[in-house]
Amino acid sequence: MQLPAFFGRRRAINLLPRDSFESSQAGIVLAWLLSFGKWAVIVTQLIVMGAFLWRFSLDRELTDLKKSIAKNVAIIKSYEQIERDFVLTQKRLATAKTVIGQQKAITEELSVLASSTPVDVWYEKLTLSPTSTTLSAYSRSLPGFSQFLSSVQSNPRYTGVSVARIQDGGAQNAQMQFEISMSRAKESAK
Repeated sequence: MQLPAFFGRRRAINLLPRDSFESSQAGIVLAWLLSFGKWAVIVTQLIVMGAFLWRFSLDRELTDLKKSIAKNVAIIKSYEQIERDFVLTQKRLATAKTVIGQQKAITEELSVLASSTPVDVWYEKLTLSPTSTTLSAYSRSLPGFSQFLSSVQSNPRYTGVSVARIQDGGAQNAQMQFEISMSRAKESAK
């Protein structure tokens, strides 16, 4: 079986007469440049279309990235109040720790004073500082005052005891009113 003529070989039919320019060196180079230029334009158009399509994917990635950043910013902002509360709580805890430490020192100081104070001595005013204690008190008897004074002077907690004022009489049947300043030793001042 024989195939028709158009199936086998490809034949080019040119009804125009051949020009001598096509056969010359310049004609051959020009024909080659035209065919190369045609393919260069096609490849360039393919590259431009690929870059254009790639831009769509980059735009999509940029949109996704912006959404992700906005989401993360919202999460961080939601933790902002928690962070402020946490810092405030830390400051409050530090203040509370300081106050509790001071309360312990005050309680300790009051305990020492209570053990040194006889029954017939009572306080009107008591001032505590980190390094000293000053008190204004009344005594119903002279032996009560002297017992209190000797107890405070013999206590190793106090380094210097000075009587600032002694006055006869006072409130609530007191025989005397006195004011004493006591400096604390460095170990007990902590």
